[in-house]
Amino acid sequence: MLEEVAAHDLESFERAVLVTRVSRSCRDGLTPTQARERYADALAAASQEERDYVERFLDEEMQSESIQTVLCRLAVGWVERAGSQTWRFLLNPGEARRYGRPREWLASQELVAALATRFASICLSALTLWEPEPASRYRVVRDLGWLHALLVHLPEVTEETRQRARLVVEDTKRSLATRSSTYGHPSSHSAWEENQRAEKLMATILPLVTDPVPALPGRRTASLGDPQSIRFRQLADADEAVLVAYLDRHAGNDALVEEALLSFAARPYRKSLTFDDVLARHSAPEQTLLDLTLHLRRRLGGGPELRGSWAEIMLARPECPPELLRLLPAWSAVKARGPRYDTTHPAVAAYVSEVLGDSDAAWQRFAASPMSHAGPGAWHRLGDLLGAAVDGVAWPAPPPGR
Repeated sequence: MLEEVAAHDLESFERAVLVTRVSRSCRDGLTPTQARERYADALAAASQEERDYVERFLDEEMQSESIQTVLCRLAVGWVERAGSQTWRFLLNPGEARRYGRPREWLASQELVAALATRFASICLSALTLWEPEPASRYRVVRDLGWLHALLVHLPEVTEETRQRARLVVEDTKRSLATRSSTYGHPSSHSAWEENQRAEKLMATILPLVTDPVPALPGRRTASLGDPQSIRFRQLADADEAVLVAYLDRHAGNDALVEEALLSFAARPYRKSLTFDDVLARHSAPEQTLLDLTLHLRRRLGGGPELRGSWAEIMLARPECPPELLRLLPAWSAVKARGPRYDTTHPAVAAYVSEVLGDSDAAWQRFAASPMSHAGPGAWHRLGDLLGAAVDGVAWPAPPPGR
């Protein structure tokens, strides 16, 4: 029954498409009679009920500008209303709740997913008819909902579709910017909520149009966005399988691999993916560890937890050579624990002892160095401070930030 009701509902979309095309031809200069001639074949193939429906909008009294504006958007408006109302819980089953508890369809998941795909194909037809509406006051969010449904549920999204989807997003951005510059901050809670919803939807849609990815069962969920703009915190939040698939899709992108390596500072432990698994994807693995650590303040930033985590990752590798050790943040390296919690990491202890040697003055100067738990002093490199302590020169400035 669900399938029959859904199919019957979708039939009315074609009628909306025909009205949209006929109305746009009238808007663009044709008379109602000429419009009938242009779409004579489509009208002849339609049922009598559909022809009568179209004819209603070809009357002279229906040719006013305000009515034409509505009719020219009829097909797009159809998917907008259906996506937010009658089809909402088919497209987003997780939103179906009663008294806060989830409700499930009695139909199989396969049928629900198949119906969502059928609706997405309807949305694709609507996308080809979408056009910007510079005069509309209500265009901010309404086209983002069904656009998201299209991108999530359509099995394959072509480059042409992604390009048109980006146009919708850009038009929404212009609308938000215009509204903000004209009216300032939203004057009501509902307007604020609309703006927030628009921002959230755009943040969800943009990865889907910048990172093409095959559909997973029922939904496209593995898109993380353009690898040129992805940052380590986003990768740290990603599911392990999603991250691996993303790295596979963009194999050979060293910049992306570096962000993935930095993500381990924010999320050190994953079920099976290891730091060295990701490092092996880089074209120059050992050199990139040196470069990332040298520019750690600029590339990683953040607080003591991130610095400490990066130092622990470097020290936990099978080998942490002196040229890498000297680049670690001094405080984080010295505070890294060895086999017992109350011991300094043996590699750090050995390196510090070797550099300072038997010089009491060097040891005393190093103990008084400006390294600190937080603040700019936390970024002093171990080797820089050790060198200044041995040479008796002024303490260097901490590495620059972003």
